[in-house]
Amino acid sequence: MTADTTHHLEHRPETDPTPLLEHEWMLTNGVGGFAMGTALGANTRRYHGLLIAAARPPVDRVVVLHQVFEELVLTAGDGTTQTLSLGPMLFRDDRGRRVIAPDCVDLLRRFDHGLDAVWSYAWGALALTRRLVLHDGEPACTLHYDLHGLNGVCERAELRLRPMLTLRGFHDLSHRADAQHAFEARADGDTLYAARGGRSAVFRAAGAECVSDPQWWERVDYPIERHRGLGDREDYNAPAVFRLPLPATDDAAVRFTATLGDSPATPQDSPERRRQRLRPIIYALTEQTQDENQDDAGRHDPLPRILARAADDFIVRRDVAGRTLSTIIAGYPWFADWGRDTFIALPGLLLCTGRAGEARDTLAAFAGALRGGLVPNRFDDDDPTLAHYNTVDASMWFVHSALAYLDHTNDRDTWDGWLADACVQIVEGYRTGTHADPHAGGEPVPIAMQADGLIAAGHEHSQLTWMDAAALDAEGRPHVFTPRPGKCVEINALWYSALVQLADRLPASYKAERRRYAELATQTAASFGEAFWSDDLGHLVDHLAPDGHGKWVADTALRPNQMIACALEHSPVRPEHRARSVAAVRDRLLTPVGLRTLPPDDPDYHRAYGGPPFERDGAYHRGIVWPWLIGPYAEAVLRADGFSPAARQEARDAIAPLLERLTTTRHPGMLGQLHEIHEPEPPFAPRGCPAQAWSVAEVLRVCHLLQRPTG
Repeated sequence: MTADTTHHLEHRPETDPTPLLEHEWMLTNGVGGFAMGTALGANTRRYHGLLIAAARPPVDRVVVLHQVFEELVLTAGDGTTQTLSLGPMLFRDDRGRRVIAPDCVDLLRRFDHGLDAVWSYAWGALALTRRLVLHDGEPACTLHYDLHGLNGVCERAELRLRPMLTLRGFHDLSHRADAQHAFEARADGDTLYAARGGRSAVFRAAGAECVSDPQWWERVDYPIERHRGLGDREDYNAPAVFRLPLPATDDAAVRFTATLGDSPATPQDSPERRRQRLRPIIYALTEQTQDENQDDAGRHDPLPRILARAADDFIVRRDVAGRTLSTIIAGYPWFADWGRDTFIALPGLLLCTGRAGEARDTLAAFAGALRGGLVPNRFDDDDPTLAHYNTVDASMWFVHSALAYLDHTNDRDTWDGWLADACVQIVEGYRTGTHADPHAGGEPVPIAMQADGLIAAGHEHSQLTWMDAAALDAEGRPHVFTPRPGKCVEINALWYSALVQLADRLPASYKAERRRYAELATQTAASFGEAFWSDDLGHLVDHLAPDGHGKWVADTALRPNQMIACALEHSPVRPEHRARSVAAVRDRLLTPVGLRTLPPDDPDYHRAYGGPPFERDGAYHRGIVWPWLIGPYAEAVLRADGFSPAARQEARDAIAPLLERLTTTRHPGMLGQLHEIHEPEPPFAPRGCPAQAWSVAEVLRVCHLLQRPTG
């Protein structure tokens, strides 16, 4: 255990290792790189590895080091040897049964996770720890091996380290038949140089002899990929072995580094740079997460440290037009920085944690890429000069975050200088009409204000809102599962909120816009109530779709998007309607881990999430639970009852199970993080991305809201 440890798992010999495989860990480096795996140490995803580095931060991620096969050879005085093998991997035998090799389960005593990852092993009087440090801001890692009690179990010892490589893109899989002749490897003293397909990496263990000894470890098994209906086997290349004689003393220490590029990394003993960055954030969150009745012992709980680290995992740097700015990774392991996710998450991850400068830089990164009032939904992974514009809500969330930034900082220089103008560009684009990128070679997708002041967007073959699941069917045709064409409840609530606030807060030079937006806000409020409220249903409708004959048809399914409308401080929802909508969602969509996307009695309700992409995407927004929605729900509860003591307690109760998942090891999943989604029935199995920005952000934001003074 280190001073930074927040989670640990004990293991006893001869006990079932399955819980260790069901708990994942993650370390991040602030530029898009990460390390991820299981508490046992074996990889269960194609995205697991000791170093996944971003070649063009924060994207173009390369799996530099999957695993290290470690052998500790102990030689007794009589010349007999005992070999302890570590670095486990999963395989399947001919009957489909799980095989762990090397089988070091009985040696493992403990796994610790914090700012580093530590595996503790024991064999008799010998204790060995393997500690992974990810280099902050660099595409590199250091593995520390510390041994205690060597002279009590042997006369001499040798540690052998065999790195397992593919040097592939992190979405891909590598197989011997395809990659065998693509690898180049050269052992030189204590260093291994490896290259494949234009990617290079360097591995070093000071004091070791690196010996060429090419091997392939084939058919490594990834059970989580199998559950996702994807390829689940991979072959690792092991081109060399590092041999390190250890002194016949009580203690010994070895450091092994891996880095993307052509030069070896300088070993790092601890994640000190990240520790320093987190210190003021932890202090700020300690104030926000304290209960006013908490005793002194409770004030030292690990929650602020866990929240600070969880939030920081997603904040990365990106070069935009020659400037290094901040942005937000939507989720690990497979997402990059997406506009919608970024601006839903920004208030919680950056403003509530006191990182105003990075919030400003994140707004600037996307403001510089505005097109026709649209914020990019994502930057291109292959060409950083390109962006993709296929969302209606990212721009609305941008304005929402921009105004939240002004609230938190009162930074009039930024607001008056460029941020207000970016918001006006968005509103004018929507008011006069704009277009999202076409789908599958079709026509551009319209987004425009209608005569009633409401925003309509998309068609039945587009997916412009956050419910954007789409997949190819069996015939290879694209299918959109939740298109939501027309007027969406949350889009128009955000539109109204933007109009009201901009009418009041734009600089004086925007006199005409201020007057126009005030008039539009009045019209929008009247139209919103008429369009979206249903007395028969007792809640807001989700969206109104055009019928092709000049009329709008309401989608009456109970969906959680209305909570976004009810949560806004400047909301077009009448107070009595807000309370009834909250009650409907509470009764039929609320779970301990977030809100369902459909109620169980809906004919489209899906109870499970798994299988091939078409099956998974079909369930994504049709019943599956999303933790991030607990933020709008909790805020709607607070606003519906005027932040009363009862409402505050209900909001606390709503986020409590997610805080428990962040802080304990009682549930399977990612240690110290929150998942993207959960299945909607007990035990609410975690699914999807195991670390999701807006899931963490919204819990953080509710913690901040609960500190709001009464009255």
